[in-house]
Amino acid sequence: MDEHVEKTIATYNAIAPYYKLTATPEVRAWEESSMRLFANYLNGSSVLVPGCGDGRDSRYLSSIGLEVFSFDLSDGMLNEARNLDPDGRYEKLDLRDIESLDRGWDGVYASGCLYHLTRSEFERCLAAIHSILAPAGIFYFNLKIGSGEEYRATPGARYPGGEMARQFLRGERYYAYYRRDEIANYLQPFERLYERDMEYVEEIVELWLRKGLTPLHLQPSGL
Repeated sequence: MDEHVEKTIATYNAIAPYYKLTATPEVRAWEESSMRLFANYLNGSSVLVPGCGDGRDSRYLSSIGLEVFSFDLSDGMLNEARNLDPDGRYEKLDLRDIESLDRGWDGVYASGCLYHLTRSEFERCLAAIHSILAPAGIFYFNLKIGSGEEYRATPGARYPGGEMARQFLRGERYYAYYRRDEIANYLQPFERLYERDMEYVEEIVELWLRKGLTPLHLQPSGL
């Protein structure tokens, strides 16, 4: 396993029992609105949730009538997800192996995970997601805005969950940051549907895309 993946997964294994601290009411209300918008764009009900963590998004997507299959590489996170959702479908899989899955998904909902990939891995992952989506399939993901890459061991001041989260959720995680003006370079096979900046968290942009051949041109100003 590559070093950046090994360190990141080791951290998520360690913090899994405490990760629920990040699910503040404000953040969850915002994220659930993101999932409802995602669901409204779908033409079907089959949804893949990569990097599912403790399964909070998977549970919500299931609760609004979608057929959800989720995966993560962290055993600790998967244990939390399965304990909280015994009837859910949770498997262990590397984001970088997403092309091994079946084709024809109506949607892919990838929140809080793709920025743990290197840029080259991210680019390959986007191509794989495009290949497994059904025609006109919907793809949601978010990225951290900035430049460069780093290992971070301590959550920042705007990390959800406040001081308690910063105390219990320490550990090295790899992050890649993206400038707004470079994001479009990765997304040419998709059609842009909507974009917005998340509130209540560090600077993160959310994107809703449709599989297609129309070039995507993002506006540097955000919304």
